Amino acid sequence: MAAGTMLANEAVAPSGEQLLEAAVHAHSRLIYRVAYSILRNHHDAEDVTQETFVRALRHVRKLDQIEDMRAWLARIAWRIALDRKPSSSPMTMDDLEERGEEARSLAVPADEVVLEQHLHGLLGPMIASLPMKLRAPLVLSTLEELSPRDIGAILGINETAVRSRLFRARAILREKLAARLGKQL
Repeated sequence: MAAGTMLANEAVAPSGEQLLEAAVHAHSRLIYRVAYSILRNHHDAEDVTQETFVRALRHVRKLDQIEDMRAWLARIAWRIALDRKPSSSPMTMDDLEERGEEARSLAVPADEVVLEQHLHGLLGPMIASLPMKLRAPLVLSTLEELSPRDIGAILGINETAVRSRLFRARAILREKLAARLGKQL
C-alpha cells in the first residue's frame, strides 16, 4: 500500500525535467522574442533561446522552487542576448529578406510602408541612443508587449521603477522627435 501511495505522489509532483519540458513548450516563443528584440537576428535569437534552456537545465533540481518561470527564463535570455550583442550589428540576409517581404506586402499600401520605414528610420537610432536603463524597459514594453511586472522581473527592478523609466524614455523620444520634425518643417 505504501508503494502505491508513493507512486501516486510521484505522479502528482512533476520532476525537474517535466517542468523544464513544460517551460520550453510554454515560453520558448517569449524567450525567442526577447532575444530577437536585442539581437535583431533570427539565428542569434534561436541560439540564445537554446542557450537559455541549456542554462535552465543546469538548475533542473531547483525548478520547482521558481515562483515565476516565465520571468526567470526571460531574464536569463535577456542577459545572454546582451552578452552576445555586437557593438554594431551588420545587416544580415534575414534582415534584407524581412524588409523585402514588407515592401512586397499587398495588404498594406506602398505609401504606408514607406512612411512606416521612415518613422522606424527616425525612431530606431533615437531608441538606440537611449541609455540602456531606459531603452530596455521601452523595448520590452513596446515591442514585446510585456507588462511592467514582467519587465521588472526580467530586469531585476520593481514595477514602479519600470513605469518611471518608461515615462522618461517616452518623454525623451517625444522631445527628440519634435526637435527632428521641427527642423524638417
